[in-house]
Amino acid sequence: SPPSAAAQAAAARPAGFAEVKAVIDQRCVLCHNAQLQSKNVALHTPALIQQHAQAMYQQAAVLKLMPMNNATQISDDERALIKRWFEAGAPVN
Repeated sequence: SPPSAAAQAAAARPAGFAEVKAVIDQRCVLCHNAQLQSKNVALHTPALIQQHAQAMYQQAAVLKLMPMNNATQISDDERALIKRWFEAGAPVN
């Protein structure tokens, strides 16, 4: 079925960093943090998120390889949010 009007409206607007960080905190930080930096990627601060924005975009939004085996149950909407955020310049403020 086609996406709802609300889903289409959400998809059209830029993704705010607070929304993106909430997804990262829930879906990514488990394996990418100060103690556990899988693949040398840590995502627990805005600066690190900005530093790894392109890798996140590639791995989570484009290739859909992360999270590994989708261990944290990221949704397609959350992947799309990361994609929109990156394509808008990956702002962290």
